[in-house]
Amino acid sequence: MRIALLHYTLPPVIGGVERVIRDQAVALRFLGHEVEMHTHASMGTLAGFEAVIVHNVFTMPFDLPWTRKLRTLAAEQPAVRWINWVHDVAAVNPYYGHLPWENEEYLQLSLPIPGAVNVTVSEVRRQDYLEATGLSADAVRVIPNGLDFPSILGLTDRIAGLCLWDRELVLVHPTRLIRRKNIELGLRVTAGLKQAGCNVLYAITGAPDPHQGDGQVYFQELKALCGELDLGSHVLFLGEEGALSDEDVRSLYVAADALFFPSTGEGFGLPLLEAAAHRLTVFCSELRAHREVLGDAGLYFSVQSKPEQISAQIMQWNQTAVMPHQRRHLWRRHNMVKICQEHLEPLL
Repeated sequence: MRIALLHYTLPPVIGGVERVIRDQAVALRFLGHEVEMHTHASMGTLAGFEAVIVHNVFTMPFDLPWTRKLRTLAAEQPAVRWINWVHDVAAVNPYYGHLPWENEEYLQLSLPIPGAVNVTVSEVRRQDYLEATGLSADAVRVIPNGLDFPSILGLTDRIAGLCLWDRELVLVHPTRLIRRKNIELGLRVTAGLKQAGCNVLYAITGAPDPHQGDGQVYFQELKALCGELDLGSHVLFLGEEGALSDEDVRSLYVAADALFFPSTGEGFGLPLLEAAAHRLTVFCSELRAHREVLGDAGLYFSVQSKPEQISAQIMQWNQTAVMPHQRRHLWRRHNMVKICQEHLEPLL
């Protein structure tokens, strides 16, 4: 569809509504729509648009002639899908109580929009808008604000394309494919998490080490084990598609839930520091070097432990830790693409 998004000002002007409009436009374009953003000065006649989403102009007093013009257009163009997207309601806001609300130009901010679908960004604003307009409860729906996660997290295109927020748990393992890195244990732990009902992804960053003669052999063994454990959709060997950049690895740290580092031998373990710098929980093998680097900040396990014991340890953490729950709530409820797909597109 051809969709116009309207507001008083647009990015790069800084503001909450401007940010929402920008992210909404990005999400709708991602979903295949043709989207333009306009102010009063740039909107023209709106000819050719199949849907017009008006952010705040119907409810705020910053350009009353424009409000009047849009109300008239909504009445004259019933074939266009008009959506009144309400972030703020001046008519019931005491900060605007000094305005002459008996004046017709201000009174229009309390009147329903002819033929429009009414959307508020929260239940609080829904109640405000119902109070201001006297509309019935079923005439106003709530669609929460969302975020363009790749943008706000600074993810590279390659990592953004993995849609890691669709997973319940993402374990990142920054390593080359070397036997002492013990990646097979990571695969078996991932299988245990999957069996426990967790939608887990185990992301391994590196490719076979060019300095190790059996690197390719080890890689093929790992791939065979993935097949044996039926982990095709739960494991990513990211180096198989080409080397990751430093920015890609940083993006993985930002988007992952925890570092999994099961090495059987290390002289230091730099990823432990990198994960800590990104405030990631670290699950790592009980090695002297790891203790020296992290002290009591890591969650340790013996490499002699059964994989199901380690997966149970991770599962318990994942079910009780505050941060993963907050992130999952954020990603499930406030992913702008998902919001547009599940809530906005049905209105269009």
